[in-house]
Amino acid sequence: MERWEADEAFRELLEQNPREAASRYGLTADAESARPIWDRYFDQTQPTSLGVQRYRSFVREKLQHRDELRLTSKPRSAAFHAWRGRQMARTTSQLGPAKSHGIVHPLAAFELSKGCSVGCWFCGISAPKLGDIFSYSDANRGLWRDVCQVWREEIGPAAEQAFLYWATDPMDNPDFEKFSCDFHELCGYFPQTTTALPLRDVDRTKRLLRLSEERGCLLNRFSLLTLKILDRVHESFSAEELAFVELVMQIRKDTPSKAVAGRALEKALKKGEVDYQTSTIACISGFLISMVDRTIRLISPCPASNRWPLGYQIFAEGTFETAEDFRRQLQRMTSGEFMPMAVSSRTSVGLRSDLSWSTSEQGLTLSSYYLHQTFRGPDSYALEKLGRMLAERRWTAEEVALGVDSDLATTFLLLNQMFRSGILDEEPVALSLSC
Repeated sequence: MERWEADEAFRELLEQNPREAASRYGLTADAESARPIWDRYFDQTQPTSLGVQRYRSFVREKLQHRDELRLTSKPRSAAFHAWRGRQMARTTSQLGPAKSHGIVHPLAAFELSKGCSVGCWFCGISAPKLGDIFSYSDANRGLWRDVCQVWREEIGPAAEQAFLYWATDPMDNPDFEKFSCDFHELCGYFPQTTTALPLRDVDRTKRLLRLSEERGCLLNRFSLLTLKILDRVHESFSAEELAFVELVMQIRKDTPSKAVAGRALEKALKKGEVDYQTSTIACISGFLISMVDRTIRLISPCPASNRWPLGYQIFAEGTFETAEDFRRQLQRMTSGEFMPMAVSSRTSVGLRSDLSWSTSEQGLTLSSYYLHQTFRGPDSYALEKLGRMLAERRWTAEEVALGVDSDLATTFLLLNQMFRSGILDEEPVALSLSC
């Protein structure tokens, strides 16, 4: 299936002569018995082999694991938990259920270097060239362990839902495994790894996979840029070694970019392409932390745009030099200033800019490109006035409640339902680093 996803020539040969395809590519699995998972015309009502049943069960288990991670990542802070829930609802509306369902919304990513040595053509977050690396010196080790400890204390058990890369490749840092072991010790989980450099040092990669498995990490990923790299990966690693490694195909000819964002968006604009829907590869609704620059940002995915070309919004940002600085930033960013729990009378309220509205007998319907959400409440006149005032995006909640000429408590209840559903605009204003 890895070969089938990546290689058009293999797919064509497989359809014409399954046995020849398997033989030519050195595959020992019986292509005919696997037909239900590669032949789109196969009658799915027919019985399937035990191997196919096991494969499908394995895929379902991975999807279930992904869903469990998304649903069980509950930070200790009630405000953070509610904020994350709103971002998840918003991304479903903005990106569509199919795309958003694959986003786990982990709570943090820690960058252990600045930039990346790979330079992937599709990079959805436009990683710069590799610069400084956060080495495992005595001073850096001390800061790292202290930061991990603070992260666990402030976030609680859900602190384990984080990983140690972003606009970086983990294998660029020669001490990545040491940092990962510290995170496992202090935060409770060995972080998942995604790398585009599995072949730079195959022995090291194999040691990392064994270490990851021994410490309970269930899945890792290789990003593959060419068919030659796929060939070498299949030659260098056994099927057993790759069983819990997802091969993410980023082969320019046969696989599209995973999202029109970052460099992929830049290329589309340069080519004058107009028929595309922007998206994102960002997955965090939480904190992006650079150990090199000592910066921390509160971010969440969104469709790439002129304002957010990397596919994520930045709600707050700051700097730190010590673990206690880091704690203060976490506490500041999880406060009511950035994570309000409800709409208050003085809250400025308005619809997200990507939404349209209409009223009917069913209620007030708010529509994105992907979803229609209907809210019931006061009479049709009040709902129409509510839709109009929210679309104007210049009123406080109190002004809206008074303006719709309906029961205040009912209007505020409706506004808070919209707030929790990610309907009301929370897009951040311009930010600057705060120490």
